[in-house]
Amino acid sequence: MSRMFSLVAETWNPVTGCLHNCVYCWARRLAETKLRQIPRYREGFKPRLNEHEFKRRFRPNRLVFVSDMGDLFGEWVPEEWIWKVIEHVERFPKTKFLFLTKNPRRYWDFGYPDNVILGVTFETNRCDGYDKISKAPEPCIRYHDARLLGVKGNPVMISVEPILDFDLDDFTHLIKMLEPDMVYIGYDNYSHRLPEPPLEKTLRLIQDLEKFTTVYRKTIRKAWHEEASEDGLPI
Repeated sequence: MSRMFSLVAETWNPVTGCLHNCVYCWARRLAETKLRQIPRYREGFKPRLNEHEFKRRFRPNRLVFVSDMGDLFGEWVPEEWIWKVIEHVERFPKTKFLFLTKNPRRYWDFGYPDNVILGVTFETNRCDGYDKISKAPEPCIRYHDARLLGVKGNPVMISVEPILDFDLDDFTHLIKMLEPDMVYIGYDNYSHRLPEPPLEKTLRLIQDLEKFTTVYRKTIRKAWHEEASEDGLPI
């Protein structure tokens, strides 16, 4: 089960795979190594619909993370796949379902029942150099596409993970304008040596965000370059 979010009770992967090619992607690494013998990952992280997953039943009063092993709203995902997922979700109105994407533009193409949380990942507010990190829409584009998501009537969640260096005032303002019901923040867990912010800066961001929303802390630690500097190691 994914440990990405503390409130999640279980995961459900009706659609797997992703073409964003994020350099830090733990799911792609799993699919291409340890999970390669599982039928759905025999072609690595190629996007696919897993028909047998629609036999799943869900208990009430639980939060289910949908497609943690992919991006359900990637541009490559056929519209009928997404509708099929939404229709299955509608069958369990007493269960909460979390969607998470780096392509919030597609959220506007569909309608959602009340038991869905719409999540968007923002690792940073900066766009310069982001193409070296991921092929997903840049954060500035993501922000434009995610604005006013709350008008759909569904709770909004922002995931700042893995956190990349940012501009404190601008990033705080960006997140505030999205009016999230909750924000998750955490550093990279897999030693990718990303352009991380210093710990003190991240703690200031958390403090500022807690003035207007609920913040859940995940892996909060010193940036890798801070640790290396303290140990006298080359950066």
